[in-house]
Amino acid sequence: MLKKHALCITNVIIFSYNLGMLKLFILLCLLLFSGQANDSKSTSIVPYEKSIVSLKSIEKNAIIYGSGEKTVYVFLDPICPYSRKFLSMISKNEKMLSKYRYCIYLYRIPRLHSTKFVAAIYDSKQPLDTLLDIMLKDSKISSKTNKKIEEKIDTIEAVAKKLNVNKRPYLIVQK
Repeated sequence: MLKKHALCITNVIIFSYNLGMLKLFILLCLLLFSGQANDSKSTSIVPYEKSIVSLKSIEKNAIIYGSGEKTVYVFLDPICPYSRKFLSMISKNEKMLSKYRYCIYLYRIPRLHSTKFVAAIYDSKQPLDTLLDIMLKDSKISSKTNKKIEEKIDTIEAVAKKLNVNKRPYLIVQK
């Protein structure tokens, strides 16, 4: 478990290079003490290179936010309060949006029952706008799942499980 937290802390420190210490502390607390995961699950760490290859394989399914040169892969659940705080933080910070390109993947936390929100976001004509409306403004949704959306959700879930994503938000910064 310590190795997992050390990797998570390293990702946050790399990601938070230009953030103030208070924001860094808040982000660390959100990631480490959120209680979103069952720590009895497998904690084997996938090598960085394999992680990036897996993430690039699903990048076409990502919701892109920001225009920076550095890529940050982010797994979020639209209902998760910690994911919402993270998205709120980056949406309010133009410097972060100009420095980083966020590839956002929606990965459900089973106990939050967020499947209809994930489907509504991926089904919309403007997924980023829908994501921001749902996560930051608590907008209402209507969703219809279809085979194409279910395949997208399942593909992202398969990669997330392969990478042992067990908390949200989960960040991987591309070097």
